[in-house]
Amino acid sequence: MCSEKSLLIVNPVAGHGRGLKCFRLLESRILAAFPGIEVRMSEYPGHAVEIGRRAAGEGFTRVICLGGDGTPFEVLNGLCAEGRPDSLPELGLIPAGTGNSFLRDFDVTSADQALEGIIAGRHRAVDMVEFTYDQEGRQVRRVMINILGVGLIADILKLTNERLKGFGAMGYSLAVLIRLARGMRNSIDITADGRARRVKNSALVISNSKFTGGKMKIAPAAETADGLADLVVFREVNRREILAIFKGVFSGSHAAHPKVEMSRGSEITIDGSPPLLLMADGELLGKTPLTLKVLPGALTILA
Repeated sequence: MCSEKSLLIVNPVAGHGRGLKCFRLLESRILAAFPGIEVRMSEYPGHAVEIGRRAAGEGFTRVICLGGDGTPFEVLNGLCAEGRPDSLPELGLIPAGTGNSFLRDFDVTSADQALEGIIAGRHRAVDMVEFTYDQEGRQVRRVMINILGVGLIADILKLTNERLKGFGAMGYSLAVLIRLARGMRNSIDITADGRARRVKNSALVISNSKFTGGKMKIAPAAETADGLADLVVFREVNRREILAIFKGVFSGSHAAHPKVEMSRGSEITIDGSPPLLLMADGELLGKTPLTLKVLPGALTILA
């Protein structure tokens, strides 16, 4: 145990300041449970990437992220910035953001629950997804553990961030309704483990876990450690249909709708016409074309 070295990365502005409040409430318990733990505050968007990049060479065996779903996304991409290391530190997640989706797969819905699991050392091997996409003409490589939205889902997040963040988790639901009013006009080419198809006027989610946007059970059959990503296609849906589908997203019953298609794959390529906006783990990125590869059991989560 003497070789253990812990780092806590806090996003104080997560959840409109909930991150800092959560840290203050849990600080004494964290310091007592992990003597000598180093605490670093994320001070601006992208800062947790830099913290993670620096931490990659400092010998930490445990990294705890306190914030929203975007905080571990940034930290992991910092840790993997120079390529995926032979071994990653154990990752603890303390939810203090707006959606806090990923931990719901493990029935963890509060910061107290999360900290209990971290202190108890409950280990869960989970898959990571490595992917590349277009960012203004150059290929960018990233990793994620939760969800990647193509087109409509990313548009909804963009609208939420720009206009509806103050509504909390309800803002995402409002953004869905507002964005749907514009409809969809696109063509998406999907190849998963060699199986190719094209869908039109559709939206796509690629998920490593069940939940997104807080309590939305977008991929009800997804497993975080099955070596596969779940593809959820909302195929050629009009506004009325997707509103009906949306009503079932919180329970997962949307999966039975005839316009919703579910499949899986470990190596996936996506292209869109026009190029489609992307979102991963709550963070807006570039656009298609997109390639993904699942890395089975590449990460240990404490939860």
